[in-house]
Amino acid sequence: MKKEIRVVSIGPGDPDLLTGTTLKELSCADPLILRTDHHPITAWLGKNGIPFQSLDALYEQTDDFDALYDRMAEAVTEKATGNHPVYAVPDCATDRSVDRLILRGAEGGMSITCVPGFSYADYFLARCRSAYSAGSIRICSAWDFLSGAYDPADHQLITEIDTGILAGDLKTALGDVLDDETEISWMEADGGEKRIPLYMLDRQKAYSHLCAAFIPASDFAKRTRYTLRDLLAIMDRLRAPDGCPWDRIQTHETLRPYMVEEAWECVAAIDEKDTDHLADELGDLLFQIVFHASIGKAFDEFTMTDVITNICRKMLKRHPHVFGTAHMETSTEVADSWETIKRRETGSRTVGESLADVSPALPALKYAIKMNKKVQQLPVWRRNPAEILRDIQEEAGRLLTDDGRMNEEAMGRILFLCSHLCHRCEADSEIVLHEFVDRFKKRFTRMEEALKKQGKTVESLTFPELCVYLSRVEDGN
Repeated sequence: MKKEIRVVSIGPGDPDLLTGTTLKELSCADPLILRTDHHPITAWLGKNGIPFQSLDALYEQTDDFDALYDRMAEAVTEKATGNHPVYAVPDCATDRSVDRLILRGAEGGMSITCVPGFSYADYFLARCRSAYSAGSIRICSAWDFLSGAYDPADHQLITEIDTGILAGDLKTALGDVLDDETEISWMEADGGEKRIPLYMLDRQKAYSHLCAAFIPASDFAKRTRYTLRDLLAIMDRLRAPDGCPWDRIQTHETLRPYMVEEAWECVAAIDEKDTDHLADELGDLLFQIVFHASIGKAFDEFTMTDVITNICRKMLKRHPHVFGTAHMETSTEVADSWETIKRRETGSRTVGESLADVSPALPALKYAIKMNKKVQQLPVWRRNPAEILRDIQEEAGRLLTDDGRMNEEAMGRILFLCSHLCHRCEADSEIVLHEFVDRFKKRFTRMEEALKKQGKTVESLTFPELCVYLSRVEDGN
């Protein structure tokens, strides 16, 4: 017969709150294993002559909580030698050691049964019921909260806040979205619920595994920091029938110039090495993505979930060395694997067939960059920069025909080879050219200002003189 371990919730420890079924399980347990004996229920157990064991010694024997949960599950299965083993935790619905016990039971052929009862979460939610309206509520321990994602649009109950340091980490994580003055509820198992500002979370008199905090949901209109969910809600409001007239009439086509513009603004912020500016510009770029997703949703084309799903699938498939069993040591191996997977996804079997995947609608320089990356899969194409430079010099000699006209074929080769040279030097030719043109514009403006002070004009200079003045500006003279 398969061994069964029964798991019960003992809540905050008041036996009057426990169900008759839970009390019966505790009384009939053989053996009774407590996650911790630092719990008020032990007084009732002692009074009723119910023996128990605890796992408290494991807290000092493990370095992190993942290892602790595994060790607890292992210890419970080892101790469950009687006829009716019972494992008692404050809340079996949120306890991670119960997760590990269920996995261990499945692997070892044991039955793990969670008995319905009064939980830790039930106790705290009832106490702070006046602080929230019915709706979505997330319940987790403090450690689980720190390893997950927080959405301020949902109510949040955080349990097992057992140290001031942990409370400080929680305050920092919550403060990433909430203001310091945000009112939250602080609760202890043997005390009343009180309202405190968020900044006081790590300034309470005492902490234990029986302490909890409740953070009510908040509307984005009442906050000064926001999440992706807030941005999606703002976008919906802008494109609502009574929203913004301009936003409502936009299409994928009308937004094209803004997408390109915002992308280049991000590049400019990177070049400036201004991280605050970069964060601002990335927000503008993200807004364009959300805008297109909203339009796609309105016309039943795609949603933001589709956008996120597609990129997640792509990253999972194209990183088998991270999410699979493949082994890669260098970035070159990763790049080769990336292109191979892309060809497989598009049905392209050869390098030549993969060139068809590059859109001819791209600007010429980007078109050349993409082509170079595709052909880069051929080892013979991976020439060193000196060889490419020699080719450029040879083509330069063919630029003009005998009658002084430009040889467009030779010019095209030079531009393509320059793009290839940049790629082999791990530089983006689009950015290289853009940066040079930007520098040229600044130099020319400074040169013109310097000439005006001398009573001269740009138009009065010969080309050699113009070059001399530009070089002086370039050299800072």
